[in-house]
Amino acid sequence: MSSPKRSKKPEPEESEHQTDQPQSNLSDTSDLSDTSDPSDQPQPAETLAEPADEADQTEGRRFKVPRVKSRAEAKAVLECLLFAAVEPLTLKQLRDLVKPLKENDLRALLVELQSEYDDRGSGLQVVEVAGGYQMATRPRFADYLAPFRKRKRRMGLSPAMLETLAIIAYKQPIIRAEIDAIRGVDSSGTVHALLEMELIETVGQKPVPGRPFLYGTTQNFLKHFGLKSLSELPSIESLRERFDVNPG
Repeated sequence: MSSPKRSKKPEPEESEHQTDQPQSNLSDTSDLSDTSDPSDQPQPAETLAEPADEADQTEGRRFKVPRVKSRAEAKAVLECLLFAAVEPLTLKQLRDLVKPLKENDLRALLVELQSEYDDRGSGLQVVEVAGGYQMATRPRFADYLAPFRKRKRRMGLSPAMLETLAIIAYKQPIIRAEIDAIRGVDSSGTVHALLEMELIETVGQKPVPGRPFLYGTTQNFLKHFGLKSLSELPSIESLRERFDVNPG
């Protein structure tokens, strides 16, 4: 007897849509520049549980950051971020939060926001400080905000602190012995106080016997004095011209 014929299993048909790519929903972003980013490409299935976009790491959680759909929306999102941020936001941080814009586009929007607040005489302003951007109130309205300030305020800078801080700002990196030599007094207590206030920090050790600590200013120093960078410090020559007393 002949053996029964085995029926062949039908081979799975390949879908003609198997290799289709996800369609973009940014139909109204014609005014945004080309912002192709490797991180925006489709991810393997096993990684989809963790969003590819930058996310909030608070308490171990991750939140997907939506993509803006137009230039106007991007500017509105920027305004929200600057209002809510406690610390200045750098262009890199803003680029990670306002996708798919590039840093040049973000910088242009920030300039527009600054102009809009200035043109209408707003009590708020967008300032560039400590290497980033932040929303702040205008100094001329400070007296109106006095009732809302905390009663317990940080101790102000004494003349000795200001003197020591100025030496460090202009001579950094510098060791304490060099600070003492310029001031003519022991500066250990003043240096410690400035460290506590996070206006200065140790930036290394000098390669001499004893390897003393080198001190430099911090980002908090820039924020405290409203500086974008150390390059905005007035020159020594200009300070001399301003404060030198002409004899006679």
